[in-house]
Amino acid sequence: MGAKNCPETPRQRLISMMYLVLTAMLALNVSKDILNAFSIVDETLHTSNLITESKNKQDYNELNRQKVILGEDKVAKEFEKAMQIKELSNNIIQYIEDVKVRLIEFVDGQTAFNEDGSIKTVAQIKAKDNISKTTQFMINESNAEKLKKEIEKYRNKLLSFVDEKDRENMQKTISLDVNAKFKNANGAPESWESHYFENVIFAAGVTLLNKTIGEVRNSESVVLKYTLSSITKDDFKFSNVQAKVIPKSQIVFRGDPYEAEIIVAAYDSKQPIEAFYRSGTGILTSKQGAQSVRGNEGVAPIRFATNQVGDFNYTGFVEIVGPDGLPKTYPFTDRYIVMEPSATVAADKMNALYAGIDNPVSVSASVSAEKVDISLSAGSKTKTGPGKYNINVPTSMEGKMVTVSILAEDGGKQKIMGTNEFRVKRIPDPVAVLGGDFKGKKISKAELLANPFIKADMGFDFIYDLKWVVNSYQVTFNVKGIEEAPIMCNNRQFSDAIKNKINASSPGTVIWFEDIKVSCVGIPGTRTLNTITVQLK
Repeated sequence: MGAKNCPETPRQRLISMMYLVLTAMLALNVSKDILNAFSIVDETLHTSNLITESKNKQDYNELNRQKVILGEDKVAKEFEKAMQIKELSNNIIQYIEDVKVRLIEFVDGQTAFNEDGSIKTVAQIKAKDNISKTTQFMINESNAEKLKKEIEKYRNKLLSFVDEKDRENMQKTISLDVNAKFKNANGAPESWESHYFENVIFAAGVTLLNKTIGEVRNSESVVLKYTLSSITKDDFKFSNVQAKVIPKSQIVFRGDPYEAEIIVAAYDSKQPIEAFYRSGTGILTSKQGAQSVRGNEGVAPIRFATNQVGDFNYTGFVEIVGPDGLPKTYPFTDRYIVMEPSATVAADKMNALYAGIDNPVSVSASVSAEKVDISLSAGSKTKTGPGKYNINVPTSMEGKMVTVSILAEDGGKQKIMGTNEFRVKRIPDPVAVLGGDFKGKKISKAELLANPFIKADMGFDFIYDLKWVVNSYQVTFNVKGIEEAPIMCNNRQFSDAIKNKINASSPGTVIWFEDIKVSCVGIPGTRTLNTITVQLK
């Protein structure tokens, strides 16, 4: 293939979509808020880790119970593996705890323990905002590098308990991938050590260590359940069937995706499952308005983009066909926390307006909302309610600043109460996907031709409702390493030539959907989107 434009990473794309309008005359003590946020996240994370540890203990207890019921010979192999998993997990967690204790005492200059013997939380640490000592201890003294090696050894040992045919999928499921590709705020590659521990405040470093402990417990849970599932259904049965959520981590940084798997604790490996879910609390009882995802081997993966900081909940149910041939549902619910990365706390980069569309803003002042108005240095405004406006800035202002002045009626005249500057940003590119929202890289002809079109959208989490039209693209088939001439298509639907070529292609054929041109209704110009690559199976 020829050279391609380098698209933004998902993390960069999510960060670029981040939108925040600060109300006029609002002053924030950012450092104090960030430190308090880390204290809250650290406490929540500690509680979450205890809950996960408790769930793992229940699985170990169930294995002990089955050993009594079925006899030691029936479960000897799985029991030995489970005990090794338990010992390995406890050892790596003890190692991380030791690093945390030494880090606290190095930076804080006093004991890391409370009178009751527990390790101090972030809220109890004095030097929360220290950066230099955290970098010195974790980076300069190679403690982060040593920790990385221990985590890598632990992860590889866990994977050794997984059958070779399942190992590739398990590598994607469990977290702790310290050799993944990390990038800094400028998009340059960096190591795991630098990504998480270089030039971060002390509170963030301690919280990250607790986050790693949670990832260990989650990885322990995944491999333990896999080990238990290898016991035959005739010999080992759970007391009931229920849907469970196994997150890679319940604490994620804004811009990093939240990922989890929805599983049925007892399942038929030959039967696919389908999960329905939506954001929010309460019990989901209907498919209406819910997102759906299908899975195999009793596992349905879900993935949420994270472009807002906060505590989020979601709920749903798994649907499978029961022994009587009728559909049965099993509910689930879970939560996750999105926290701000310590490297992006510059408030001046958060004030932004998107060019070419209506941007809702709220204005507050020391007078009633009915007496408040705004004026712009560029663009137009529409009042939508008391203190509420839509601001529309032309695309010619992209990359420039717009000043919003807050006006208040004073004795029949308008008085400027304050001003705020906003950077005008280009609307981020949408993401091109194949019809049916297919997310994998391998696809059958039937799956590909079931929804023979390409679509582009911003995703359900983007705050604006924009309609994108696919104008054209080209499709290139690579058969056994030989690249054929591209086929042009001037409609989102596959042309007959493309459909016929797909039908005639053999398994293993790689197909590129590239040079995808789209336009947004109401906004001039076209965009060229990411290349979609699939392989026929």
